[in-house]
Amino acid sequence: MEPSDVGPKYGGHLPVTEMDRAEAMALLDAAKTHGYLSTDEYEHRTLAVQSAANRDDLRPVTRDLANVTQSPATYAQIPTSYPVARPSGVAQESLVKVGFFSGATLAGRWDTPSQVHCYAAFGGVDIDFTDAVWTSDEVVIDAYAVFGGVNVKVPDGVEVIDRTFAIFGGTSVKRTTPGTRRIIVRGLALFGGIDVKGPDTN
Repeated sequence: MEPSDVGPKYGGHLPVTEMDRAEAMALLDAAKTHGYLSTDEYEHRTLAVQSAANRDDLRPVTRDLANVTQSPATYAQIPTSYPVARPSGVAQESLVKVGFFSGATLAGRWDTPSQVHCYAAFGGVDIDFTDAVWTSDEVVIDAYAVFGGVNVKVPDGVEVIDRTFAIFGGTSVKRTTPGTRRIIVRGLALFGGIDVKGPDTN
C-alpha cells in the first residue's frame, strides 16, 4: 500500500480547509496553464476540489500533479508564477501567483490575462497594474488570502468591482477612479486581507 493511500495516518480523514482548497486550485491552474489539463478536465477537477469534504477527497484530483500533503518547508519550492511564452500584447487565458509561506510580486511591464489567480497563505501576493499592458478591457482577479494578504494597485481610469467576502478578515477598495477598463475582484479573506488601492493611496 502506498503512503498516499493511507488515510488517517497521514491526516487524510481531516476536513478540507480553505488553505487545502487554495493549494489544490493552484496546482490545477498551473497544470492548465502549461497544457497538462484540458478545459473539460480542469472544470471536472475544480468541481471535485470545491465539493471535497476531507483531504482524502483531494488526492485523486491532484495525485498526478503534486503531493498535496507536503510539509510547509517545501512550499517555498513551489513556483510563484506560471508564465506562457507569447508575443507582447497578446492575451493569455490566466496567470497564477502563489505566496505560500513566502511572497510573490507581479509588477512592471506585463500583459494582462483575462484572469489572475492569487493564493496567499501565511504569505503575500502583490499585483501592480500601473505599467501593465492591457490586452482586454476587463480582468478578473480570484484572490484567496488565508492568514495572508493580497494587495492590488491600479492606475487611474480603472473601475474596480468588489465581489470578495471576509471571514475573520477584511477586504477594501480605496481611491480608485472609474474609467474604460475594469477589474473584478472575487474571492475570500480568511484571517487575512484583500486590498485594492488607487495610485495616490499609500
